[in-house]
Amino acid sequence: MNTATETTLPGVAAVSALPAIGAAYGGGIFAGITLHEDKLHALVLLADDGEDMEWPDALEFAAKRDGVLPSRIDMIVLYKNLRDQFRKTWYWTSEEHPVNADYAFVQLFGGGLQGYGHKGHDCRARAVRRVAI
Repeated sequence: MNTATETTLPGVAAVSALPAIGAAYGGGIFAGITLHEDKLHALVLLADDGEDMEWPDALEFAAKRDGVLPSRIDMIVLYKNLRDQFRKTWYWTSEEHPVNADYAFVQLFGGGLQGYGHKGHDCRARAVRRVAI
């Protein structure tokens, strides 16, 4: 018995129905597949690139666009698939530093580095939407 051809994996049909990376989808641009709360999601990059702002303002910026700041995993997908949609500078993620709540993680689109910055510093912001698949 060849289980590889006889078994259907959950979500395969939904994934195969997604558009090409870079295509319009869900009110933005389809960026690829991400993992959120241990489940696969389609990642959608929303319009608008927020000017330099502190982390609390970046959270608000994303919420006003009916989205959220990207997670660190989302940022890896965005850097890999849609980096041309970003300036070559630092962008806020939604994730706080696990030890020091005064800091949050950031992504550099000029070189792919992830690190963390003080929430009072200015970084750019982009909003995303995750669509469960």
